[in-house]
Amino acid sequence: MKLFLKITCMSLFTFIIAQVSGYGLDKPITKNPPYPISATPQLPFEVYSEEFAKILETKPTLVHLAQGFGFTEGPVYLAIKDKDEGYLLFTDQINDNIWILRWHGLLPYNQITPLSWSKPVIFRHPSNIADGQTADLEGRLLTAETTGRRVSITDLDGQVKTLVGFYEGKPLNSPNDLVVKSDGTVWFTDPGYGCLQFPQDCYLPNNVYRFEPQTKKIEAIITDLKMPNGIAFSPDEKILYVIDSAAIQAPRTYYEKRPHAIYAYDVTADGAHVANQRLFSVVSPGFPDGMRLDSNGNIYVGALDGVQVFNPKGMLIGKILLPKETANLTFGGKDNNILFICSSDSVWAVKLNAKGAKKVPIIDIKQSI
Repeated sequence: MKLFLKITCMSLFTFIIAQVSGYGLDKPITKNPPYPISATPQLPFEVYSEEFAKILETKPTLVHLAQGFGFTEGPVYLAIKDKDEGYLLFTDQINDNIWILRWHGLLPYNQITPLSWSKPVIFRHPSNIADGQTADLEGRLLTAETTGRRVSITDLDGQVKTLVGFYEGKPLNSPNDLVVKSDGTVWFTDPGYGCLQFPQDCYLPNNVYRFEPQTKKIEAIITDLKMPNGIAFSPDEKILYVIDSAAIQAPRTYYEKRPHAIYAYDVTADGAHVANQRLFSVVSPGFPDGMRLDSNGNIYVGALDGVQVFNPKGMLIGKILLPKETANLTFGGKDNNILFICSSDSVWAVKLNAKGAKKVPIIDIKQSI
C-alpha cells in the first residue's frame, strides 16, 4: 500500500523517468534476454492468403521482450512527443500489477534488437485486478478494473480516479475491455467474470456500454451477448466489433457450444448506437479474447494458439503462432507498425508491414513534470 501511495502521489511522468533512469521503486523481474528469442527454431507464421504474406514481408521476426508474469493483458502504447521512443503499459491479473516497459525503437538497422527496450518495472500495485487498457484522446491511461468494478483514469499528474463505476445506481460487474472513439466517448464491455472468480455479486446484465465523459451519461448499447469481451472499431468507425467469449466461464473451463466468436455491428448515423448485429467469425481453437485492427481493417485477435488475423470480410488470412494462450495486443512504435502481444506469462513484439487503425497516443513529458 505504501508503494501504491507513492506512485499515485507523484507525477505520472516523473515516475516513468525515475523508473527508466534506474531509480525505480521496484526491481525488474528479469533482465533482457541477451539475444531475442526469435529463432532456433523460429516460431511459425501460418499464411493462408497473399494479404497476410504482404503484412509479414519476407523475414518476419517474433521477438520475446519479457517473461515471468502471471497472465498478461491490456497492452497500450504511448509515444513520447518529438522522440522515436515510447512506453508500453500492460497488466498482470494474477499478480494484480500494471507494468511499464520503455520502448527505445528499432535499434539498430531498423529492427527489433535487445537495444529496443528496457526491463519492465511495476507501474501500479495493487491494480484492482486490472484487465484491458487503452488511452483517451489526451493520452491518459484508461483501465478496466475487475475487482475495482470500474473504468479508472490516470491523470497526467499521476492521480487515479473513477471514470465510471455505476449504471442505473448499481455497481458494474467487472469491466473487461474498452476503446475510445474519435469523439472522446468510451465504449466498454462488462461481463460477469469478476463475479465468477472473486467474492463479489453481479447486479447487472452482461452489457456493452457507451460513456460520455463530458456529460457523464452512460448507456447500455448491447445487452444480448453472453460474455462481451474484446471491443474495437473499424478504421472509419462505421463498424463496431465485439467478442463474445462465453465458451469460458471461469479459469480452466471451456464450453464449446457456448459463443467463442466475433460479432459486427453497424454504428448508427448519430454515432452513439449500433444496429444490424451479425456473426463476423467463429474463433477456434479455444476462444477469442482481445483484438485490434490495422489501417486496412484487418482484425488481429488473441486466441488459444496465438494471434489469428482476419480480413474485413471475416476470412482467416493467417496466424502468428505462440507457445501459450494469447490474450491481448496493440500496435505501437514510431511508425505504428510494431504489434505488441500479451501471451500468458510473456510479452512479444513483431514488426509488420501494417499500421494500427488508431493513431498512437502522444504524451508530452516536458509539460507533465
